[in-house]
Amino acid sequence: MRTVFIADAHLKGLDDPNQKSLVEFLDKLKADNLVVLGDLFDFWTGGNKVVLRNYRPVLDSLLRLTKRGTKIIYLEGNHDFDMGRFFTKDLKASVYTESADLTIDNKRFYLAHGDMVSMTTGYTVWRAFLRSPFYRVIAWLATPYGVWSIADRLSKNSRKKSRKHKRDGSAIDIRLKEFAGVKISDGFDCVVFAHSHVAGVQVLGKAVYANPGSWLERNYLVYDGRQFRVERHKG
Repeated sequence: MRTVFIADAHLKGLDDPNQKSLVEFLDKLKADNLVVLGDLFDFWTGGNKVVLRNYRPVLDSLLRLTKRGTKIIYLEGNHDFDMGRFFTKDLKASVYTESADLTIDNKRFYLAHGDMVSMTTGYTVWRAFLRSPFYRVIAWLATPYGVWSIADRLSKNSRKKSRKHKRDGSAIDIRLKEFAGVKISDGFDCVVFAHSHVAGVQVLGKAVYANPGSWLERNYLVYDGRQFRVERHKG
């Protein structure tokens, strides 16, 4: 069984070249499972009509992928959540809000985006607000166009703050690896996170910690039933 992992594309809309490259990749992909480890979109909450229009190319590509028989597994990130009807009904994807404990090729996998591994008090409150009924009321009052505009500004601020933290050896990268060790000690064979934008495969005894890195660098992760490897899309 071939399972492919992607994450952190942070797609921004129709003019984003990352969306074009991802569509090219998905249209050629041959895999039993596609696992999206969050932040595929720079903003997605509920899938309003503006969001759906701006991400239409990649959404259509995902539909074509499912019609070819690939199962989609989606772990929500800190930029995309409340995935809505398109993912649960149209794609028939398995969507997880925080983490997933899955068996793939007789191996026990722990999967998550990774933003919840090390949260500040401020981020904990902000994360809860964005997922609250109160926010949904605000989003409804703001209209789909207003929400898209607000989200664009918030995403720009988020990128400025996180750019220095998401690198090899950063506090986030170290914490993810430490937490992977904890989950492995709990009995998991494979732990796969994203969020740090740091691609890599680390063997820990008989278990493995892996991270697909970021689609911003065209990185993705492949598990062929025996081992993991990080690959890069040429497009």
